[in-house]
Amino acid sequence: MQNQTLRIATRKSPLALQQTKYVQEKILSLYPNLNIKLVPIVTHGDNIINKSLSKIGGKGLFIKELEVALLENKADIAIHSMKDLPMNIAKDLCLVSICKRGNPLDTLVSNHYQSINQLPKGAVIGTSSLRRQCQLITYRPDLIISPLRGNVETRISKLDQGKYDGLILAAEGLNRLNLQNRITQIIPAELSLPSCGQGAIGIQSRKKDKKVILFLSQLNHTNTFIEINAERAFCRKLNAGCQIPIGSYAILRKNKLWLRGLVGSPNGETILKGERIGWYTTGEKMGYSLADELLKNGAKKILKSLFFKKSYYI
Repeated sequence: MQNQTLRIATRKSPLALQQTKYVQEKILSLYPNLNIKLVPIVTHGDNIINKSLSKIGGKGLFIKELEVALLENKADIAIHSMKDLPMNIAKDLCLVSICKRGNPLDTLVSNHYQSINQLPKGAVIGTSSLRRQCQLITYRPDLIISPLRGNVETRISKLDQGKYDGLILAAEGLNRLNLQNRITQIIPAELSLPSCGQGAIGIQSRKKDKKVILFLSQLNHTNTFIEINAERAFCRKLNAGCQIPIGSYAILRKNKLWLRGLVGSPNGETILKGERIGWYTTGEKMGYSLADELLKNGAKKILKSLFFKKSYYI
């Protein structure tokens, strides 16, 4: 790939551009003479910020235009937050690499309170995620959950204007934007199980571009790939895409994989949880098995209700 040009499709949001810069630096460390051209794209999801994702089609709206750019040969690769990437991608495209995962957990961002436990009764919490909402309501039913869209900086500015007592945001997004100082609590997974793929960056390309696939495969972080493959298998079996209130989180340690999964009703009345522990080679099988268990225990009823109401929103 020396002395050639690689076109990278990316969203225009500050966080997306930071993620793309991270990948760009990784590529140039391997191929310093490669020319890189960014192809910034505003997605449909970026354009509509006054409606919840449940009303406009889910998180897939943040990647569709990037995939179209690949399919129309306007870009060679696309950079995505793994939590935004649907379980089933376009047939002519593939996920080439998943970079080493950062912090996968959720955080509390607040100007006055240091933890979820310290929030007073009736505190207003901003979040754009039903996954976060259903878990938070279960733990603290006295809190008021208020929908919140926009990029990270916009959300924090609304907090600073006094419109919210706290926000729930992804830890790694704040880290990448050098906003670590705004984190008041890293929320443990036991309280807020992360979204599938949260904290990781994925690289997508065309299946036919074997040369691109070969050299970009060097950026793949094996442990992260194994973890997220198990998480995505869990979501795929639920036929969930990234559009319903589910969480999945896998940790790989010494060849053993620990996978946790969750399906909840948006109002927090019902939350179903389960886990699997097994060898790293069985991650996909573990994901399917755990999804089957939750479906049998009541998740099927929850999912049918959500699809019937057209409320697809993690």
